[in-house]
Parts: sequence; structure tokens; C-alpha cells
Amino acid sequence: MQDSKNDTTIDPNELFAQFSPSLYFDAPQKRGDTITATNDQADNVTTDSLSQAPCWYTLIEQDVPASSETFWKTVRRWTAEPHFVIPPVEKADIISSNTNDSDHAEISEDITLPFETVVRRLVPKRKSKDQVLTETVKYYEHFTEDSTYEGRVTYTPDIGSSTDSSLPFYYPKVLAYGFTYTTTTMDGDSGTLRLQILPLQSSDEPPTISDLKMRKALEAIIHKLFKWCIQARLGYKKKAHHDTLVPKEIYLDKYQEIKTKYADFFVRTWTEKTDPKKFVYEDLAIASYLICIWLMEEEKTKRKPTFVDLGCGNGLLTYLLNKEGYQGYGVDMADRRIWEKLCEGHNKSDMLRVEALYPSSVTYKADWIIGNHADELVPWFFVIPCCMHGLDGSRALPLANEEGGKYLAYTNYIRSIATQCGFDCEQDYLRIPSTKNIALIGRHRLRTIGQEQLHAIEAPGRGFTLRKTDREKEELRRLSNKNKNGNGNNNNNNYNKRARIETN
Repeated sequence: MQDSKNDTTIDPNELFAQFSPSLYFDAPQKRGDTITATNDQADNVTTDSLSQAPCWYTLIEQDVPASSETFWKTVRRWTAEPHFVIPPVEKADIISSNTNDSDHAEISEDITLPFETVVRRLVPKRKSKDQVLTETVKYYEHFTEDSTYEGRVTYTPDIGSSTDSSLPFYYPKVLAYGFTYTTTTMDGDSGTLRLQILPLQSSDEPPTISDLKMRKALEAIIHKLFKWCIQARLGYKKKAHHDTLVPKEIYLDKYQEIKTKYADFFVRTWTEKTDPKKFVYEDLAIASYLICIWLMEEEKTKRKPTFVDLGCGNGLLTYLLNKEGYQGYGVDMADRRIWEKLCEGHNKSDMLRVEALYPSSVTYKADWIIGNHADELVPWFFVIPCCMHGLDGSRALPLANEEGGKYLAYTNYIRSIATQCGFDCEQDYLRIPSTKNIALIGRHRLRTIGQEQLHAIEAPGRGFTLRKTDREKEELRRLSNKNKNGNGNNNNNNYNKRARIETN
């Protein structure tokens, strides 16, 4: 069965806007069939105990503009990539996958017989604190007595006879949870999603969900499934390809190490006006990524590289790299309140420096030049493109409309400068809390260019002008307001004088 062929004319926003779930947290809906267990516990359920066994309950229900084929594509992705759904999970290791029907040509009439069983291991990010959790995943599909199609997936944690205390903090405190997709039109793009749970304990009363955080988390889960179904229907393809230069496992291990060392302290003691939950974790991630790149380089060079961080801003990235044993310093056109603390913490007073940079006339003795969101310096020294400045420092850069938006067009502009300069410009997508997350890295020269060619490349930047610092902008605003207020007072005084003359 194929999804609709007219999807190219459908506005995706109209499909995503259909999310309006029915919530049954206060009165969960009991499932109508007799399925009671989804893993090996079912083998121990006798006929006498069947009536006392816990039953499935529906917590959330949502209509979805997607077919059953789309649902199964989404479910398989959900099983393989839980880290996109559950943030504390690093990855899933698939231990085994077995099918009961190799070609799956016919839908079984037995609703208790899965057509495929997958065993996966959820690997946490915090390996020192959270345990690995093994899950059994089962896929079912059948037709009900009224010819309604139902596809169903269940996730059962392997906790044996233990209580909910054996479950990780991020996992629902249930015996199992799952999703169903039902439809009466197998050849259409419409159906109903349901999030269901199997309670840990059987009870005559439905298992109400009173915890507000859990309610929010469960609603977020069904919303994610809803969006993924629509993306699968529309043929969504991932645009950002992470981990092209650094293996994911190596990066995540390094990030966890760096985060454990520094995150809590800097989030608690952050002195800047910016949000520490964004900027601290972003710099931790960038530092981790750079260190991974450098460790690979060190295997060849047998030494640690040096660096200069241009447009270093709050200076945290420079500090982190120095603390991890790399010699370098940061440069910015104005200091920050946090600089003094960072330099004291590393006993290196010149680690962060105030300098006005004119890129066409400055050179640095360093192995790596870092431009982490370096604003108008990005076209000159690059790693992570940000605000769209040209070589002249202005933001009047004409960018052609490209698929992927202006940011991608700007990234291609920066890449073209690096290529003209003879670099092999590599690209990767960073795992940072920012939409501007493309890294451009020039580690290797493909060719050397002459002075004449270099001057031609630099020509648009000969009129480079430095932008004003935030402090300079604030001072200009104060002067402007002062002048306005002064003129206003003078006008009022003149008006009062004229009024007195006319009265006399």
C-alpha cells in the first residue's frame, strides 16, 4: 500500500496543526481485548490467574493523517533511535530480532501472536549513575470483528519480579507501554493513534496519572510519534548528518566526561546575562568536539595542537580547552564580567585578551584558528558560521535563495571562501543547543595560492569596519536619550516663556 501521491500539494503545517489529543489521565480507557502481558511473563499466566492479571489502558488518543504503512515505518525508527525520544538515552543496541512470519504476507487472526519480536538494550548517557535497561519490543497487527485494522507495538522493560524502583528515572513506572494505530480505510491516509500502558499492579480501579511532569512527558511522546508519522508520510529525509568527522560514541563519551567536570559549577555560578543552560552546554559540546578532532590529529603529530579563539565572547570555550591541556588564548573586542574568574581559575592572566581585529592585516602563530559564532570575523576565520556578515563586516550580503534556507546559503558562501584559499573544507553538524550548528573545518590544504589570487579574494573586505561593542552601543543610546530629553526640556521652557509674554 502506498501513501497518497498528492502529498506534494499538501501544506505540512496544516497536517502538523491537527494535533489535538484526547487525554484520559484522570479516567484511563480500558482496552477491550484480553491481552494481558507482552513478554515472558505471559508464559506464567494461567487460566485461573488471567482474570486477575493487569489490563491495558489508553491514556491518550489522537487522530493522525497517515497510513498503516507510515505507522510501521515510524515505529521501526522509534525502536532503533530512542535517543531522539528519550534524552537521557544515548543509543539502543539491538540484541536480537526474530520474525514469526518471514514474508509477513498475511495478517494474523491471533491478536496475541506478534509477527516480530525485537530485544534491545537502552544505553544511558550517564553510565556512572543509570543502569542499562533491556526491553522486549513486539509488533502485532490484526483485524477486529468489525473489520477495523489495528497495528500495535509494545515495549516491556526487563525488571523481572521487581518493583518500579528497578526502572530508570526517565522510564514510565509501568509493566509495559505501547502504541496502537487503528483505521477502517486501509487504502487511505487516516487513522487513530493511542498511547497505552500496562500497570505494574492489577486493580479494579483504572491507574490514574496525577503527576503533572509525567502527564507532560507522555503527551510529548504522543506528539513526537504524531510528527514522525507525518514526516514519514511526506517522505521526510534528514537534512543534518551528524558524526561525519567524529564517531558518535567517541564524541558522546568525551561530552559526558567534560559535562561531568564543569557543567554544574558554571550553571550555578554564571555571571553573564545570557542563559547558562544554553551557553554553558553549547561550549561544553563544542569543546568536546574539538578535543575529539585534536585527539585524532595527535595520533599523527604526537603533540597537542595550539589554538587562538577569535571572537571568544564569554571565554568559556577558551577556558575549557586550556583546562583540558591545550595551549591557547581567546581574543575579543571587549572583555566580559566572567573573564576575571576564568583567568584566575586557570592562573593564566593573558588567556583572554581585548584586541580590535582587522583580519586582512593580522596573523597568529597557532595550529588552529577557532571562530565559534564570531560574527563579522566568520568569513575570515571559520569554524561555526553564525550571523550573516560579508568580508567587509557588513550584513548587506546578497544571498541566493537555496533549498535549506539562508543559513545554508551563508554556510556555502563561507565554504566557497575557504575553497578559494586552497583548503579542503570539511563539514559536520554539531550536537549543540543551537539552530546554527554547522561546523566548517579546514585541516588540510589542497593547494597553495599566490599573492595576486589572495588579494583578489580579499578585495571585498578591504573596507572592513569593526562593529561597535555592546558597551559602545549602550553609551550611544544613553547619549541619544539624554539629547532627546534635553531638547524636550528646552522646548517646554521656550513654550512657557511665550505663554508668559502673551499673558502680559
